[in-house]
Amino acid sequence: MKRWRVASLATTAAAALVLSGCGGTGGGAVGGSGGGKGELLVWVDNTRMPAAQQYKKAHPDVKMRIVTIPPDAGYVPTKISLANRAKSDWPDVVFLANPAEAATLASEKFGYAAPLDDLVPQSVRDGFAPGALDTCTFGGRTYCLRNDIAPTVLWYDVTLMKRYGYQVPKTWADYQKTGLKAAGEHPGTIVGAVNGKYGAGIYFGSSGCATRDTLSLTEVHIDLGQANCTRVADLLQPLARKKAVTTVVPIDPGFAKFGKGDKILMLPAPAWFGDFMFGPAFKVPGGRIAAAPMPTWPGESKPYAGQVGGGAFLVSSHAGERTKDAADLVRWMTTDVSLQAKQPTYPAFTAAAQKWGEAKSKDPYYASDPTPALTAAADALRPGFGAVRFEADWQSSFNDTLVKAVHSGGNLRNALASWQDKLEAAAKTSGYTVG
Repeated sequence: MKRWRVASLATTAAAALVLSGCGGTGGGAVGGSGGGKGELLVWVDNTRMPAAQQYKKAHPDVKMRIVTIPPDAGYVPTKISLANRAKSDWPDVVFLANPAEAATLASEKFGYAAPLDDLVPQSVRDGFAPGALDTCTFGGRTYCLRNDIAPTVLWYDVTLMKRYGYQVPKTWADYQKTGLKAAGEHPGTIVGAVNGKYGAGIYFGSSGCATRDTLSLTEVHIDLGQANCTRVADLLQPLARKKAVTTVVPIDPGFAKFGKGDKILMLPAPAWFGDFMFGPAFKVPGGRIAAAPMPTWPGESKPYAGQVGGGAFLVSSHAGERTKDAADLVRWMTTDVSLQAKQPTYPAFTAAAQKWGEAKSKDPYYASDPTPALTAAADALRPGFGAVRFEADWQSSFNDTLVKAVHSGGNLRNALASWQDKLEAAAKTSGYTVG
């Protein structure tokens, strides 16, 4: 599963469709879902296709049609917009490679996502990692189930740590100190990356900075003046000045130069970086990479994780008589332990994650078993990181303000005010009231 591939941007026309929803609303379907053929229409990516086919084979009484869709940002909302316009051909089940799009599909204008509270028992929903369904929940109602999550950990190079005589930091103060020391003693060495979601989701997300705290489908809380935000700016300011953190996005092929050159000392990053980035993309040899919990922020006793990635399943509000079958498929796809234990990324369902970790603990690529750190991170997702309809603007506005300040040598605290303004404007344009 090439999670590291850059998702393509939606076109301007597609964006317009997404914002308007083409006037579509829930209910009142003319042609119905499933193309009006009485079949369960399922949209999944290539990675989920074998599992969907396995379900179909095990349920011959359920007439199903499975369609492969690309993971590109904006693809699903755009296609649902077209279905809303035609009032037909909605998929009964859809997989989202970008869970934030649940906020769009559950909105009143789209009316696509069906609440799952009465379709999936509370006992099942309680089996997901703490906070895993936060991105699916709006106004107290759950609109999707997470397939996988991407909690962040502190990845580090054991070989370089030993060679330089450094210790893995347990606090962000120690992280900053080690990063500055490495930049001075070993020029070109980096301890982090700040670009788009890899800066906003990892550093600001783990700190609990309210950049996208969704209160409902129409209300969002944004406050970058609080200490949870300014402490991140203060952490990154000296590291940026000494180039101990890079603005090169990790999924850019150019980032490989750091791995090939033995320049990645540490990298706070999502769980999937272990399998899909360090070896395949960064070319770091086996036996060198290990994972530690995220450092602890000042005044806190627990290390919190940020989030960058993962996927989710939704059920259509237009499924009609196929709603029960659709919900059963989604439940099985996300909670079947034997299925989830074999998937490439960290399962959102706790029991499956435990089985998944058993295989990961034996992976010879790692210098030590990464599962304890990954498990701890999954249990420590920072609350308040919601799915929003301005996801693309959330990322681009971070680059237009914070990353721009890094490049120019500007003050990162001052850049927070500009980011606040851009986030508020984006939220309002997307139909939110900002509080």
